[in-house]
Amino acid sequence: MPTMNRAKPLSDAEKREFFEPHGHLAYRYTMLWTHKLRFPKHHGIEHCHAICAFEASLVACRVFMEFLGLGIDRRPGKPILCERQEYSKPDDVKVKDLGGSFVTLLDVGGDKRDVLAEVYHLADKASAHFTYGASFMEGEGVVHAAIPEIDRLLRKNLYDVLGELPRGHWFDPQLASVSR
Repeated sequence: MPTMNRAKPLSDAEKREFFEPHGHLAYRYTMLWTHKLRFPKHHGIEHCHAICAFEASLVACRVFMEFLGLGIDRRPGKPILCERQEYSKPDDVKVKDLGGSFVTLLDVGGDKRDVLAEVYHLADKASAHFTYGASFMEGEGVVHAAIPEIDRLLRKNLYDVLGELPRGHWFDPQLASVSR
């Protein structure tokens, strides 16, 4: 049954582990950005790696949206972005557990809400099971549009609050804003 708080609060040491160079956040942040930064032809990524990087980006988009307290309303028709701050499992970790704050719908502009809802839905469907002829299959463009918005929300609601910089396994955090 979903709850509004983590079953057991994280210790300060456990929280710090998330920000380590090879911690959970760096791992997911790398998944989030790799396809967008490395797939264009001038980067020379092989197609097989691009496929894996794209799926990883989808998963990371959804993971970060859930972490930030966002989800979708699955009514028939177009998915609608909503606030979803519940914990589904006792070991779930949300942004507030690390000292940040949940995103509200007011933090996300109307056009970006549609993009995030679409990507969440795409990640939910495409990464979970086979589908055919689904109207949600938009390709990389919508995912690439969502990544900078998710990054902005992560910075605003976690990294900036704690005075931290996001880390990835393949770029210098000081250069992250330049490389986009």
